[in-house]
Amino acid sequence: MSTRNLLISAILLLYPLAAPAAQSYPVDDAQLYANAKSHEDGKIVWYLNQPLEPLRLVANEFERQYPGMKVELQRAVGGQLLQKFVRESDAKQNIADLVQISDPVMMRDLAQGNYLAHWKVPTHDRIPAGYRIGDQAYSAIITDMAIPYNANKLTPEEVAILQKGWDGVLDPRFKGRFAVSSSRSGIGYAGLSMFLDPALKDRYGEKFLAKVIQQKPAVYSDGAMALDRVVAGEQDFFFWFTEGPSVTKWMQGAPLRWIEPSPRPAYPNALQGISAAAPHPNGARLFQDWLTSDAGAKALQDKYGVRTSLEGVPDTRKAAQQPWSPKPKDYHIDLQRWAKNYSATQNLWAKILKENR
Repeated sequence: MSTRNLLISAILLLYPLAAPAAQSYPVDDAQLYANAKSHEDGKIVWYLNQPLEPLRLVANEFERQYPGMKVELQRAVGGQLLQKFVRESDAKQNIADLVQISDPVMMRDLAQGNYLAHWKVPTHDRIPAGYRIGDQAYSAIITDMAIPYNANKLTPEEVAILQKGWDGVLDPRFKGRFAVSSSRSGIGYAGLSMFLDPALKDRYGEKFLAKVIQQKPAVYSDGAMALDRVVAGEQDFFFWFTEGPSVTKWMQGAPLRWIEPSPRPAYPNALQGISAAAPHPNGARLFQDWLTSDAGAKALQDKYGVRTSLEGVPDTRKAAQQPWSPKPKDYHIDLQRWAKNYSATQNLWAKILKENR
């Protein structure tokens, strides 16, 4: 049974039950902070499926602003993280205070199933409607899909070929030189959603994806691992991945750059909600408020290298100012089609991977 079906089954089982009783918490961050330190030992457990290293740096900024608070990060691949969170919640063995998942449909299901608490952050109206699920989940990040590459492995001519369009990957010179991911996650699905858009079927579609795999790429189950192999020079580039981790590694001195053919998929990634049964509810609310604030947006740009969804915040990332930094048009993901086709599309991708390697 797929991750998606497991979640839906869990939610259907919950529907006959009453929603958790509403509890009130102070809306003032200073009081949340005081409560978190005095009643919860300042602890916060953060479940996430984003790269661990840069988000540890982001959490450090929160801890610097709120001395005495300690954020524990636990990472897993999207579907695995979802199953873990649902399983623990159903068993009332609650560990997570906040859960961050890159798939907006999975997060919508968690919200509808009463797994997530209602909490309206102070900047609610500065976050676009497409980047929030009511007051239960918010995405502080705009995810741009890219082709990260090792700057020591591609020639300027090869970069130009890939920059002209996503189908540049089919050039025979790239055979056996790049990575793809089999991960069932929002990041993986975002590219698939665009390539399988009926409006783009003449250029991409299922046949295009089959041809990509006939290029004999290395297949990784975890996108972060594939990116590391590009940094190490074992793979020349990664077709396709989110821009943010590439920026982070570039800031650290890795020989990475990235290509973003136009249009590039852009969507609300890393939607985050507070567990309805958070063991440290005051700390969880304080962190949610902070991550969606101007201070949180700055930390995400400076430490993670991602675009922020918070309106009114300029893009100050050093990477975005580089002369080689791509500036394509955005392809906005149709989240209704995402919800309808998610499982079928992921199964199709698995089939293509199996039959064309």
